[in-house]
Amino acid sequence: MSSDRQNIFLRNFSSSLLFLILNCKLSLIFKIQFIFFLSWAVLFGCVSKKKIFKSERLYQNNGVWKQSNSRIVKYVKVYKKNKHVKTCLDRAKSRRYLYYIHKVFYKYELPPELAYLPILESCFDYKADSGSARGMWQFTKATAKDYGLDVSFISDDRLNWRKATDSAARYLKILGERFDNNWELALAGYNGGPNYMEKQIRTQGTRNFWKLKLRKETQEYVPKFLAMISVARNRYPELYFHGAPRAWVKSG
Repeated sequence: MSSDRQNIFLRNFSSSLLFLILNCKLSLIFKIQFIFFLSWAVLFGCVSKKKIFKSERLYQNNGVWKQSNSRIVKYVKVYKKNKHVKTCLDRAKSRRYLYYIHKVFYKYELPPELAYLPILESCFDYKADSGSARGMWQFTKATAKDYGLDVSFISDDRLNWRKATDSAARYLKILGERFDNNWELALAGYNGGPNYMEKQIRTQGTRNFWKLKLRKETQEYVPKFLAMISVARNRYPELYFHGAPRAWVKSG
Protein backbone atom coordinates (compact mmCIF):
# COMPACT_ATOMS: atom_id res chain seq x y z
CA MET A 1 0.00 0.00 0.00
CA SER A 2 1.40 3.39 -0.96
CA SER A 3 2.02 6.01 1.69
CA ASP A 4 -0.75 8.26 0.26
CA ARG A 5 -3.30 5.45 0.34
CA GLN A 6 -2.13 4.47 3.79
CA ASN A 7 -2.65 8.04 5.05
CA ILE A 8 -6.13 8.20 3.50
CA PHE A 9 -7.06 4.85 5.08
CA LEU A 10 -5.83 5.90 8.49
CA ARG A 11 -7.71 9.22 8.31
CA ASN A 12 -10.94 7.48 7.28
CA PHE A 13 -10.48 4.76 9.91
CA SER A 14 -9.79 7.35 12.62
CA SER A 15 -12.88 9.34 11.62
CA SER A 16 -15.04 6.24 11.61
CA LEU A 17 -13.69 5.10 14.97
CA LEU A 18 -14.28 8.54 16.46
CA PHE A 19 -17.81 8.52 15.05
CA LEU A 20 -18.48 5.10 16.60
CA ILE A 21 -17.07 6.18 19.95
CA LEU A 22 -19.20 9.33 19.96
CA ASN A 23 -22.25 7.32 18.97
CA CYS A 24 -21.63 4.82 21.78
CA LYS A 25 -21.24 7.65 24.27
CA LEU A 26 -24.43 9.33 23.04
CA SER A 27 -26.25 6.01 23.12
CA LEU A 28 -25.03 5.34 26.66
CA ILE A 29 -26.06 8.83 27.81
CA PHE A 30 -29.46 8.35 26.17
CA LYS A 31 -29.89 4.99 27.90
CA ILE A 32 -28.95 6.45 31.27
CA GLN A 33 -31.38 9.36 30.77
CA PHE A 34 -34.14 6.98 29.69
CA ILE A 35 -33.60 4.70 32.72
CA PHE A 36 -33.59 7.73 35.03
CA PHE A 37 -36.82 9.05 33.48
CA LEU A 38 -38.49 5.64 33.71
CA SER A 39 -37.46 5.22 37.36
CA TRP A 40 -38.74 8.70 38.19
CA ALA A 41 -42.08 8.00 36.48
CA VAL A 42 -42.54 4.72 38.36
CA LEU A 43 -41.56 6.29 41.69
CA PHE A 44 -43.86 9.29 41.15
CA GLY A 45 -46.70 6.97 40.20
CA CYS A 46 -46.26 4.90 43.37
CA VAL A 47 -46.14 7.98 45.57
CA SER A 48 -49.26 9.37 43.89
CA LYS A 49 -51.14 6.11 44.39
CA LYS A 50 -50.12 6.01 48.03
CA LYS A 51 -51.44 9.52 48.61
CA ILE A 52 -54.70 8.72 46.86
CA PHE A 53 -55.10 5.56 48.93
CA LYS A 54 -54.56 7.43 52.18
CA SER A 55 -56.85 10.36 51.48
CA GLU A 56 -59.65 8.75 49.50
CA ARG A 57 -59.84 5.07 50.47
CA LEU A 58 -58.91 5.06 54.11
CA TYR A 59 -59.25 8.37 55.86
CA GLN A 60 -62.29 10.12 54.41
CA ASN A 61 -64.76 7.25 54.78
CA ASN A 62 -65.91 8.44 58.21
CA GLY A 63 -69.70 8.14 57.91
CA VAL A 64 -70.07 5.02 60.03
CA TRP A 65 -67.63 6.24 62.70
CA LYS A 66 -69.16 9.70 63.19
CA GLN A 67 -72.83 8.74 63.12
CA SER A 68 -75.10 9.43 66.05
CA ASN A 69 -78.42 8.09 67.28
CA SER A 70 -80.19 7.60 70.60
CA ARG A 71 -78.44 4.28 71.30
CA ILE A 72 -75.00 5.81 70.75
CA VAL A 73 -75.81 9.02 72.65
CA LYS A 74 -76.88 6.95 75.66
CA TYR A 75 -73.34 5.58 75.98
CA VAL A 76 -71.65 8.86 75.05
CA LYS A 77 -73.21 10.31 78.21
CA VAL A 78 -71.87 7.40 80.26
CA TYR A 79 -68.31 7.65 78.94
CA LYS A 80 -68.24 11.42 79.29
CA LYS A 81 -68.90 11.04 83.01
CA ASN A 82 -66.43 8.27 83.82
CA LYS A 83 -62.70 8.04 83.04
CA HIS A 84 -62.72 4.68 81.25
CA VAL A 85 -61.83 6.03 77.80
CA LYS A 86 -59.05 8.27 79.11
CA THR A 87 -57.60 5.49 81.26
CA CYS A 88 -57.41 3.16 78.25
CA LEU A 89 -55.89 5.81 75.98
CA ASP A 90 -53.33 6.74 78.64
CA ARG A 91 -52.27 3.10 78.85
CA ALA A 92 -52.02 2.81 75.07
CA LYS A 93 -49.88 5.96 74.91
CA SER A 94 -47.56 5.09 77.80
CA ARG A 95 -46.82 1.66 76.26
CA ARG A 96 -46.74 2.93 72.67
CA TYR A 97 -49.19 0.26 71.50
CA LEU A 98 -50.86 2.35 68.81
CA TYR A 99 -47.73 2.91 66.72
CA TYR A 100 -47.61 -0.82 66.03
CA ILE A 101 -51.38 -1.36 65.79
CA HIS A 102 -51.86 1.43 63.24
CA LYS A 103 -48.96 0.09 61.18
CA VAL A 104 -50.51 -3.39 61.04
CA PHE A 105 -54.03 -2.13 60.35
CA TYR A 106 -52.77 0.13 57.57
CA LYS A 107 -51.09 -2.89 55.98
CA TYR A 108 -54.45 -4.69 55.93
CA GLU A 109 -56.27 -1.58 54.65
CA LEU A 110 -58.52 -1.47 57.70
CA PRO A 111 -60.24 1.69 58.96
CA PRO A 112 -57.93 3.30 61.54
CA GLU A 113 -60.82 3.58 64.01
CA LEU A 114 -60.68 -0.18 64.47
CA ALA A 115 -57.26 0.21 66.09
CA TYR A 116 -59.16 1.44 69.16
CA LEU A 117 -61.29 -1.68 69.59
CA PRO A 118 -59.18 -2.71 72.64
CA ILE A 119 -60.74 0.24 74.52
CA LEU A 120 -63.90 -1.83 74.58
CA GLU A 121 -62.34 -5.29 74.66
CA SER A 122 -59.61 -4.98 77.28
CA CYS A 123 -58.79 -1.32 77.95
CA PHE A 124 -55.47 -2.08 76.19
CA ASP A 125 -54.53 -4.65 78.84
CA TYR A 126 -52.60 -7.44 77.12
CA LYS A 127 -53.13 -9.70 80.14
CA ALA A 128 -56.92 -9.24 80.26
CA ASP A 129 -58.81 -12.44 81.03
CA SER A 130 -62.61 -12.66 80.90
CA GLY A 131 -62.70 -16.40 81.45
CA SER A 132 -63.76 -17.36 77.94
CA ALA A 133 -61.35 -14.98 76.16
CA ARG A 134 -57.89 -13.56 76.81
CA GLY A 135 -55.50 -10.83 75.74
CA MET A 136 -55.74 -7.33 74.40
CA TRP A 137 -58.07 -8.44 71.58
CA GLN A 138 -59.99 -10.96 73.71
CA PHE A 139 -59.65 -14.02 71.50
CA THR A 140 -61.39 -17.23 72.45
CA LYS A 141 -59.26 -20.37 72.13
CA ALA A 142 -61.01 -21.50 68.95
CA THR A 143 -60.71 -18.16 67.13
CA ALA A 144 -57.12 -17.72 68.28
CA LYS A 145 -56.14 -21.08 66.80
CA ASP A 146 -58.03 -20.29 63.56
CA TYR A 147 -55.89 -17.18 63.12
CA GLY A 148 -52.49 -18.67 63.86
CA LEU A 149 -52.10 -18.15 67.58
CA ASP A 150 -50.67 -20.97 69.67
CA VAL A 151 -52.82 -21.72 72.70
CA SER A 152 -51.56 -24.54 74.88
CA PHE A 153 -50.69 -25.46 78.45
CA ILE A 154 -47.12 -24.24 77.84
CA SER A 155 -47.80 -20.94 76.05
CA ASP A 156 -50.65 -18.67 75.05
CA ASP A 157 -50.04 -16.30 72.13
CA ARG A 158 -53.19 -14.37 73.00
CA LEU A 159 -51.06 -12.69 75.67
CA ASN A 160 -48.45 -11.69 73.10
CA TRP A 161 -50.03 -8.40 72.04
CA ARG A 162 -48.01 -8.06 68.83
CA LYS A 163 -48.91 -11.54 67.56
CA ALA A 164 -52.50 -11.04 68.69
CA THR A 165 -52.67 -7.69 66.86
CA ASP A 166 -51.64 -9.32 63.60
CA SER A 167 -54.29 -12.02 64.08
CA ALA A 168 -56.94 -9.42 65.01
CA ALA A 169 -56.17 -7.48 61.83
CA ARG A 170 -56.58 -10.60 59.69
CA TYR A 171 -59.80 -11.52 61.48
CA LEU A 172 -61.27 -8.02 61.09
CA LYS A 173 -60.25 -7.96 57.43
CA ILE A 174 -62.12 -11.22 56.81
CA LEU A 175 -65.15 -10.00 58.78
CA GLY A 176 -65.18 -6.78 56.72
CA GLU A 177 -65.14 -8.74 53.48
CA ARG A 178 -67.75 -11.22 54.73
CA PHE A 179 -70.18 -8.41 55.58
CA ASP A 180 -69.35 -6.25 52.52
CA ASN A 181 -67.53 -3.63 54.62
CA ASN A 182 -70.62 -2.96 56.70
CA TRP A 183 -68.60 -2.30 59.84
CA GLU A 184 -71.55 -2.32 62.23
CA LEU A 185 -72.27 -5.91 61.17
CA ALA A 186 -68.57 -6.84 61.12
CA LEU A 187 -68.07 -5.51 64.66
CA ALA A 188 -71.17 -7.34 65.87
CA GLY A 189 -69.68 -10.45 64.24
CA TYR A 190 -66.44 -9.89 66.15
CA ASN A 191 -68.43 -10.00 69.37
CA GLY A 192 -71.19 -12.49 68.67
CA GLY A 193 -69.58 -14.56 65.92
CA PRO A 194 -70.05 -14.22 62.15
CA ASN A 195 -72.26 -17.31 61.87
CA TYR A 196 -74.62 -15.97 64.54
CA MET A 197 -74.85 -12.62 62.72
CA GLU A 198 -75.51 -14.21 59.34
CA LYS A 199 -78.27 -16.32 60.85
CA GLN A 200 -79.92 -13.25 62.39
CA ILE A 201 -79.67 -11.33 59.11
CA ARG A 202 -81.36 -14.19 57.22
CA THR A 203 -84.01 -14.75 59.88
CA GLN A 204 -84.90 -11.07 60.34
CA GLY A 205 -84.50 -10.10 56.69
CA THR A 206 -82.40 -6.97 57.16
CA ARG A 207 -78.73 -5.99 56.96
CA ASN A 208 -79.33 -2.80 58.91
CA PHE A 209 -77.63 -3.36 62.25
CA TRP A 210 -79.83 -0.78 63.98
CA LYS A 211 -82.97 -2.74 63.03
CA LEU A 212 -81.68 -6.15 64.12
CA LYS A 213 -82.78 -7.66 67.45
CA LEU A 214 -79.75 -9.40 68.91
CA ARG A 215 -78.69 -10.81 72.26
CA LYS A 216 -77.93 -8.04 74.74
CA GLU A 217 -74.11 -8.06 74.66
CA THR A 218 -73.95 -7.94 70.87
CA GLN A 219 -76.82 -5.44 70.69
CA GLU A 220 -74.86 -3.03 72.90
CA TYR A 221 -71.39 -3.77 71.50
CA VAL A 222 -71.51 -1.51 68.44
CA PRO A 223 -73.15 1.58 70.04
CA LYS A 224 -70.71 1.28 72.96
CA PHE A 225 -67.70 1.24 70.65
CA LEU A 226 -68.97 4.13 68.52
CA ALA A 227 -69.67 6.10 71.70
CA MET A 228 -66.16 5.39 73.00
CA ILE A 229 -64.39 6.63 69.88
CA SER A 230 -66.68 9.67 69.77
CA VAL A 231 -65.68 10.60 73.32
CA ALA A 232 -62.02 9.82 72.59
CA ARG A 233 -61.96 11.92 69.43
CA ASN A 234 -63.81 14.93 70.90
CA ARG A 235 -62.54 15.00 74.51
CA TYR A 236 -59.04 13.53 74.26
CA PRO A 237 -57.78 14.23 70.72
CA GLU A 238 -54.12 14.36 71.80
CA LEU A 239 -54.48 10.80 73.12
CA TYR A 240 -56.84 9.54 70.42
CA PHE A 241 -54.57 10.50 67.54
CA HIS A 242 -51.36 9.56 69.33
CA GLY A 243 -49.40 7.20 67.11
CA ALA A 244 -51.88 7.57 64.23
CA PRO A 245 -50.77 8.16 60.61
CA ARG A 246 -50.39 11.87 59.82
CA ALA A 247 -52.91 11.83 56.98
CA TRP A 248 -55.57 10.53 59.35
CA VAL A 249 -54.73 13.13 62.01
CA LYS A 250 -55.23 15.87 59.39
CA SER A 251 -58.54 14.41 58.23
CA GLY A 252 -59.79 13.94 61.80
